[in-house]
Amino acid sequence: MTDTALIIDTETDQGRDPRPIQVATINVATGFEWMKYFNSGRPISPVVIRIHGITDDDVAGLERFELDAFELPQYLIGHNVRFDWRVIGSPTTKLICTVRLARVAFPEWSAYGQSKCIEQLLGKGEAGKMTIAAHDALGDARMCYLLYQACCERLEIAPTDFAAAHAIANKANPLSKMPFGKHKGTLIKDVPISYVKWMLGNIHNMQPSLYSALTKRVQAEQAEQAEQAEQAAKITQD
Repeated sequence: MTDTALIIDTETDQGRDPRPIQVATINVATGFEWMKYFNSGRPISPVVIRIHGITDDDVAGLERFELDAFELPQYLIGHNVRFDWRVIGSPTTKLICTVRLARVAFPEWSAYGQSKCIEQLLGKGEAGKMTIAAHDALGDARMCYLLYQACCERLEIAPTDFAAAHAIANKANPLSKMPFGKHKGTLIKDVPISYVKWMLGNIHNMQPSLYSALTKRVQAEQAEQAEQAEQAAKITQD
């Protein structure tokens, strides 16, 4: 069976525990575009309305997004794709993050936000024609599609060689220090565990390398606690 991949982008109803109200995909092999609006079953936060402009009236009477009705590909590709993956229900599929791909393909760039990537790729003038559609799911998906193709060209792999793109994007890239926030610059092993757990529970568009580093920190803490409990039990028995 031929592998399939979709570029995906979503717009959501709230910042915390987000649900999709707009989903857009582009088939990497064919270029076919799909976009649909949904009603999440709860009011859209005024904060996110200011970002994407989608209101309760825009989605009134529409159906809710159902993962079972979504035709899953073998690969989902997106900018910070883990966020969109979680929003649609964390399905079993492979993920290719264009943030990580761009860091490998274009190490000379100064920033890797999607609009900034397009600006560095095309120049401000041409990029402005695309980034004006930022925070519309289909507009963002189109930018991601362009970025993905550019990364593949620079890396000298075919855009449909999803296994190669996946391997590059998911190659271990150890992160030792907090890249932002009140603990910016602090070694992750020294960041309070309560803050680490808060980030994992509340920041949904986290870079994969940071997510991996924080998850490993929690696992290390749990292993240490288990070891301490085991030692305490032995002392009690003695």
